[in-house]
Amino acid sequence: MDKSKTAQDSTEASNEKTLKAKSKSASERKSVLDFRKYTKQIWLAGLGAFSRAEEEGNKLFDSLVKVGEELESKTVDIADQTVEKVSEKAKESVIDTKDKVEKLIDNSVHHSLNRIGLVTLKDVQYLERLILQLHTKVDQLTAEQEKMKEELSKKTQIK
Repeated sequence: MDKSKTAQDSTEASNEKTLKAKSKSASERKSVLDFRKYTKQIWLAGLGAFSRAEEEGNKLFDSLVKVGEELESKTVDIADQTVEKVSEKAKESVIDTKDKVEKLIDNSVHHSLNRIGLVTLKDVQYLERLILQLHTKVDQLTAEQEKMKEELSKKTQIK
């Protein structure tokens, strides 16, 4: 009986080892399947995140482009207005300075020409105005004289 008990114990031990091996093999298979399942889920989550990021990223990108265009439009308008104002002020300043320089040069030239005894264009224009005034006055006086002569001749004819 010892031999049969030993054989039986041996068989039981062998069965236990087989069961443990099967149990290990089943748990290993389960853990491998779980690992594959989790890796697949991780992969799918990554794909979903990528897809959502792409969709929302495009929307965000488009939104940022639109905001940028609006901002650029506003800043370009403001810059154009500022450039126009500065340009106008610069033109006015240049014109004022030019006029002042011209007057200074004219006065200086006029004074220099007068010192050496030469007549300037302004002098000639002034003399021309005086001649025109004199001409008008002479025409008036001539007309009055003619009128007086006519009146005098009428009076002498009546007597």
